[in-house]
Amino acid sequence: MILVILFKDLKLFFKSTGAMIITFLVPMVLIFIFGSVFTSSGNGSINAIRVVLVDNDNSASSKKFTAILDSLNEIRIITKYKENKKINTFTSQSLDNKVKKGKQKIGIIISKGFSKAIKNGDSPKIKIHYDPKYQVEYGIVSGVTQKILMNQFPQLLTGRMFKKAEEFLGNNKGEKFKSDIQNTISSYFSRKENIDESNKSEIGSEELVDLETKKLVGEKLKNPMFAQSVAGIAVMFLLFSLSRAGSSILEEKSEGTLDRLLIAPIKPYTIILAKLIFSSLLGIFQLIVMFIFGWIIFGLEIFSHIPALSVMIIVTSLAASSLGMLIAAISRNQSQVNGLTTLIALGMSALGGSMFPSFIMPNYLQTIGKFTLNHWAMEGMTNVFWRNMSIRDISSDIYVLISIFVVFSSISIYLFNKRFFQK
Repeated sequence: MILVILFKDLKLFFKSTGAMIITFLVPMVLIFIFGSVFTSSGNGSINAIRVVLVDNDNSASSKKFTAILDSLNEIRIITKYKENKKINTFTSQSLDNKVKKGKQKIGIIISKGFSKAIKNGDSPKIKIHYDPKYQVEYGIVSGVTQKILMNQFPQLLTGRMFKKAEEFLGNNKGEKFKSDIQNTISSYFSRKENIDESNKSEIGSEELVDLETKKLVGEKLKNPMFAQSVAGIAVMFLLFSLSRAGSSILEEKSEGTLDRLLIAPIKPYTIILAKLIFSSLLGIFQLIVMFIFGWIIFGLEIFSHIPALSVMIIVTSLAASSLGMLIAAISRNQSQVNGLTTLIALGMSALGGSMFPSFIMPNYLQTIGKFTLNHWAMEGMTNVFWRNMSIRDISSDIYVLISIFVVFSSISIYLFNKRFFQK
């Protein structure tokens, strides 16, 4: 008897598409995504960081520094940009504008007098302007910059040391110290050999390099980390709730409620539109509650962004609702809805950046992520909170989400009409 019940349950399990999706397909998809991300990060093969470089010194030393920086696998130097069909060279001002608008992440500005400072033993001035959202990239670029100066410009170390000696010993003794040191070095090392890196710690890198950093966005936020992640969390759970709301038409079909509605003198498509409007209103209410909760608990600044944030809430809810209706339209029963909802919501959230920052993903996953609803919803909301952008500034994100709504809704109405209403 036990075996009969066991075989019966196994047969039902393998016949259930939804159960198969949740049990096997969802874990495999997430293992693939997470495995691709962390395998790529763990073996050192990170994506090259796009770094805008502005060379205000235009000297042999600054060009050497730029060439070495550009030769590294983890850095990709950009000096020009295209605007209005015209190629322009980056300036300090255009760099700042691009970072503030989210078009670039980070930039290095080599100040005028860079070469002269190295020659005289002074600290060469380098500025790093960046979006603090990309703190990991900033850490890499800052560390690499200081390492290049210490390793590839040994005259900076010796010049700094000689200058310190003159300040401490005086000009006469300082000159003798310089002569004695040069004689000692020449007796032990050839000119091509660099100074032992272990001895460079005697003079800290902060003394060798005048590194000035500037955060261009997000400084005034009370809780910047929460402002950065709230959009991802909100959109991820929105997909789950609205997908199930959209599937209510399947429940009404199985319960017979839909047949009673069809007897009434109403057009079949109005039933679908009513469901779509209900799901959208539910999504709008859910996002409003979540943002108000963030304001109460974490001090999320929502009232200074009401116009742009309101538009993003509406178009995100419309797009998510249309996706929920599409899932219901292609599903045969509630089990399939649950399975597809879990697969699509988790998969899109992982690829779109709701679970972890998209910049740590391999390039091909980042490209795939741009085809997800999460990517555009998060980008628009992040631009509102993080960069204080207006409705006009986030118009591209709004247009994409509206396009998703139109396409998915049209397909859903066609499929529902074909399945339930055509005789």
